[in-house]
Amino acid sequence: MTHFLLQPFENFVKISSFTGKLIKKCCSGDRVIDLLFHFPSSVQNRSGNINDFSEKDKLTVTLKIVDHMAPRSPKYPYKIIGQTPNGDFVTIVYFNYNAVLIRKTLPFEGVFTVSGTAKKTADGIQITHPDVIAAPNMQKYYIGIEPIYPLVSKLTNRTMIYVIKSLLQVMPDINDLIPEKLLKEYELMTFSNAIRTVHNPKIPADVLISSKARERIAIDELLINQIRLRQIRASISQQNTQSFTSKNTIIQSLQLPFQLTEDQLSCLDDIKRDLSSEIPMNRLIQGDVGSGKTIIAFISMLVVLENGAQAAMLVPTEILALQHFTNIKKMLPKIKIDIMLASNRSSRAKQIDLLKSGETQILIGTHAILEDNIEFKNLGLAVIDEQHRFGVMQRLALIKKSHCQNILAMSATPIPRTLLLGCYGDLDVSSIKTKPQGRKPIETVVIGVSKIEDLIERLKKVDSQVYWVCPVIEESENLTDINTRCDYLSKQFSTKDVAILHGKMKPKEKDEIMSRFKNGEFRILVSTTVIEVGVDIPSANVIVIEHAERFGLAQLHQLRGRVGRGSDQSYCILLYHNPVSTVGKQRLQLMKSTTDGFLISEEDLKLRGAGDILGKEQSGFQSLRFSDFASNDQLIQIADKISSSIELDSDNITFLYKLFSRIHEDVVA
Repeated sequence: MTHFLLQPFENFVKISSFTGKLIKKCCSGDRVIDLLFHFPSSVQNRSGNINDFSEKDKLTVTLKIVDHMAPRSPKYPYKIIGQTPNGDFVTIVYFNYNAVLIRKTLPFEGVFTVSGTAKKTADGIQITHPDVIAAPNMQKYYIGIEPIYPLVSKLTNRTMIYVIKSLLQVMPDINDLIPEKLLKEYELMTFSNAIRTVHNPKIPADVLISSKARERIAIDELLINQIRLRQIRASISQQNTQSFTSKNTIIQSLQLPFQLTEDQLSCLDDIKRDLSSEIPMNRLIQGDVGSGKTIIAFISMLVVLENGAQAAMLVPTEILALQHFTNIKKMLPKIKIDIMLASNRSSRAKQIDLLKSGETQILIGTHAILEDNIEFKNLGLAVIDEQHRFGVMQRLALIKKSHCQNILAMSATPIPRTLLLGCYGDLDVSSIKTKPQGRKPIETVVIGVSKIEDLIERLKKVDSQVYWVCPVIEESENLTDINTRCDYLSKQFSTKDVAILHGKMKPKEKDEIMSRFKNGEFRILVSTTVIEVGVDIPSANVIVIEHAERFGLAQLHQLRGRVGRGSDQSYCILLYHNPVSTVGKQRLQLMKSTTDGFLISEEDLKLRGAGDILGKEQSGFQSLRFSDFASNDQLIQIADKISSSIELDSDNITFLYKLFSRIHEDVVA
């Protein structure tokens, strides 16, 4: 029999079909658990003390209607005088009223429980537009802390309270998913008590995310995240893999224009050690923009090629795929390696045959690589660039194409330890903190848009190509779009000096624009954030980021990393538009003061939370609903410890998956 929590809520409460549809829309589901996971956003105190109440509260009283005072003009309010059992008078006030309806609802000498926003006036206590008019014996139900729920149009809070309380009345005690021993060890509430407490708050703090009840639900959400990550890691580690030993036959033929840094060499040692093991590699290279992660990934690919296997690199954009393809070709002039570029527009039949036969040794491409018909003869290493752009299930799809299951991920957004644990479990990490020799620190300047004419004059004197980033493609009331800015810059420079690039352009158009810019055919590229990832043009030493106050720190840092790719001095201009929020000012000041991506990542976590840093697919799951990686470091560690103490194949784990399936749909079998 289906568990109570997983059954349709309409099995247990009588409501109209119309109300049912509203609730399903509001709670994003039709199961009992979908409603019980729809937590109050705040509370309202309803006081029953007519002599001592706060005007923040709502006053609940029993009144006998003793008079109706209809105004002479609709401009004035309709007033009803009521008297309490103790003889106190209360005035009920309606604006924009229907007099006939009011007299029918509150007839003369009728006795009612009335509750609503109240205040003390010179004429006594006044309740304006009461939201509760009920039988006199119902007063006790409208006194105390009342939960306030997020709602959709035409759905009332009273209806939501009624439905949820009806479900709680018939909800059986649930066998807890966390063993009693662990509940006591970590001082956690039971799951049932946590649900009941959130929906029946005794104090306002009971509905806060920091409450014991909310923390318990957050633990469960984090727990399923950790269990899933552990299962993936366990699945990979149990596989037998081919051992790849570096022979240096191909690597010695590389023509590198620079020497590898100590961090790069250390990172390469970690990877070679992993590849020579019989346990599949599951490693993340994290390093600042421009720190040289790609060359390490490429050398790692050569290690498996030396052992007769193939390698693949998954990247988020076609521009970046083409760039990697071109750069790798340049580094191998003395030796023949068959490298293929895959994209959504490539001809597939020939590619598929060459991959299956093993003739193609390296495949570089976007999501097209993940398609079922892309098969390898012997995929020895899967590299994922800008890995926070891909979810767990996408990574798994690539891993499954290989019997070796070695995976090397890269991230130019340094990830704080909390996020590594919460989003990636026990992923092995190598960090590159130093940049290649000869790179000068990027100088960052913050200026207001009112100084744009001065900025233009300075740009005219600078011998450099320029990125000019705008937040939107099309005209917006509050934001400068790329077309408006392109028109302006074309008048300040010349039409042939300015071009546009954005994500809605066809791939061929984007490739052509980037190729022309790289060849120096025009000077200013007005773009959206499509250039954020990986684009490497050493002759572009200036980037202007318009509406910089609207971007997060991690994205500003990524964009800034598009310059400073050569030996010349580079500049990042953060162009802000007023008004700027307090958080916006903090971001701009931090960007000006440091180029340390690790420090910026930590601060971005504090200011914006994990979801924005990692994107919606940070770990293959949607953004967390009941917890926050930014502020729940302790809860993440508790969930991690609990996950290691629970049998992964138990019925409880299967139930937990189903329980959270509206949030984590990709983990339900």
